[in-house]
Amino acid sequence: MYHSLVRPTQDRDSWTTAVIDARNEYAAPAPGKRRGGGRPLSDHPANEALSEGMSVKILIMGGTRFVGLACVEELAKFGHDVTIFNRGVTEAPVALPRNIRRLYGDRNDHDALRATLKDEKFDAVVDCSAYLMADVELMVEIFKGRIGHYIFMSSPAAFAPSTAFPIPEDHPGTTIETPRNKNYGILKAACEQYLVDQFYDNGFPASVGKLPMVFGPRNTGRHREALMMHRLLLGRPALIPGDGSTFSHPNYIPDMAIGVRKMLLNPATFGQKYTWAMEEYYSDDSFADVIGAVVGVTPDKIYMPADVTTEVYQTFPYPIMHRSQVAASPWYKSNVFSTTKFFDHTGFRQEHTFEAACADTYEWFQRAKIHENYNWDFSHEDAIIKRLRG
Repeated sequence: MYHSLVRPTQDRDSWTTAVIDARNEYAAPAPGKRRGGGRPLSDHPANEALSEGMSVKILIMGGTRFVGLACVEELAKFGHDVTIFNRGVTEAPVALPRNIRRLYGDRNDHDALRATLKDEKFDAVVDCSAYLMADVELMVEIFKGRIGHYIFMSSPAAFAPSTAFPIPEDHPGTTIETPRNKNYGILKAACEQYLVDQFYDNGFPASVGKLPMVFGPRNTGRHREALMMHRLLLGRPALIPGDGSTFSHPNYIPDMAIGVRKMLLNPATFGQKYTWAMEEYYSDDSFADVIGAVVGVTPDKIYMPADVTTEVYQTFPYPIMHRSQVAASPWYKSNVFSTTKFFDHTGFRQEHTFEAACADTYEWFQRAKIHENYNWDFSHEDAIIKRLRG
């Protein structure tokens, strides 16, 4: 029977956790040796993440696209035994690290997923592809009592609108419907709360990580930083919402993956919701300026009046500015997030400045010849530019 690493203190709202000592049953392995799947790792101090040099078995749900692939690379780099599960439909844009094991299947086929995973042994699961309550309920069913940590990757879209900034990591989840994105925020919020409840009620070692505005090399969101690079290289104007003073909060993909590693099997993170991102914020105006400096183009900026900006956000098939929006948050509302709890519990700190991260991303943009092969319909922007400039 798997021994729970931690149980909550009597105060459900407390961030503290108590480590259950299971060392007598499971001795710590020698440095560099891998533990058997599912054995407790309670000999790790509660205030430390996984020790360097110790390999564990990790399942990543997803693993071939942006966020999941970055996690695969970071964890494999530190010698962990990584398995990925996905449909096999989308291949990674780069070769996967050596010795990555692959399981194929559709997580929506619950019977097949149970059959595939029922005899597998893992120390931790990083879930990059769960969106529905049924997704996480099934993972709890399959892995309850068998793993040391389950990390659910979420989004600030799960936050309810806030009047306080930065938005606290434990801010309530949204209940506001957003049909345009198929109620993505509500669905993520429900999954988050279910997993926190599973820890406090049943000891299931789950953690939640919200990822604001992730950007960087191999970004699958074509409307994000790559679009601004492409736009400026074409000499096109950059449409800026309002006066450009709205702030957003970036999260650079390599640093995001480091955050996952820092979180992994850390008992202090169980039953917690976190937001991790850079320690910097940027405005819409400065975003265009930084991208312009990186690509060597001075942006030709058009500041859209409030009514035009509202129209753009309501009618364009893509967001005009790369942001991480809280559910139902209007375009003029800054979205910045507290990361204090995550930093305190894991020791995570960003390793790249925003400017350096943009420069690294542009190097990838050039190597991958994104600009030459970008096919983007700018007709919506052209109509607004014509209206504002004649």
